[in-house]
Amino acid sequence: MEAMARGGMPPCRSPGPPAAMAAAAAAAVAVAVNYSYAHLKLSLPPPSPSPFFAAISMALPSPPLTVESSTGAEFPAWIDSDGAKLELAGTGLRKKSILGLKSIVVYAFGIYANAAKLRELKLKDDKKAISLAELPCMDAEMSVRLVIVYGKLKMGTVRSAFEESIGGRIKKFSGAENKELLQSFTQLFKEDIKLPKGTAIDMVRLPGHVLSTRIDGQEVGSVKSELLCRCLFDLYIGDEPFDVAGKEAIAAGLSSMLS
Repeated sequence: MEAMARGGMPPCRSPGPPAAMAAAAAAAVAVAVNYSYAHLKLSLPPPSPSPFFAAISMALPSPPLTVESSTGAEFPAWIDSDGAKLELAGTGLRKKSILGLKSIVVYAFGIYANAAKLRELKLKDDKKAISLAELPCMDAEMSVRLVIVYGKLKMGTVRSAFEESIGGRIKKFSGAENKELLQSFTQLFKEDIKLPKGTAIDMVRLPGHVLSTRIDGQEVGSVKSELLCRCLFDLYIGDEPFDVAGKEAIAAGLSSMLS
């Protein structure tokens, strides 16, 4: 009472028996609630995927793989190109001679085509068939996939090879060197990009003769040029292809695809 009379705070006192019992009861309830909540969380099953994403995964099954027999390189039966389904027509090999003594396989390649679009053009033009020779010049989705086989390949070597092969085709079909067009394509193959065995390089012709280049699924650039598209695909299915047997296999596959 003296402390209260002088304006001080009352001294702290331990709660009496009723207060102590109430505090203990509250603590026991809190512990029980926390335990029940934790137990409930542990007992709940993991959340199911939403119907939306489940529907997407069901609608997009992985395509079966075609294995190139001599290298083991794998090619999916089809690839998606901005919503268009491109189907595998056939595969082949790109070999390179070293010092004229030994021939090594640098990469395996596969040619993909939009079969639905080609059938549409076939009906539109009232053609009995579409020949392999027509494909490099057509405005229809098409792709060549390179799967690296030679593990020591450098991007500079790939760029130099395209400078020689594409450059020769540009001069053949246009009558001029057109170094600017050639460089717009070869500069996409930058030196710092690594090419371990199994790397996939896709060069896809999109509508409007746009050539998009992608490395392991990542686009590195694109060039709009009908001439460039023609030159690229001529390397694989033209009059002087890298692999004659591969061209024949692609021709057979295309015929089956469009029949």
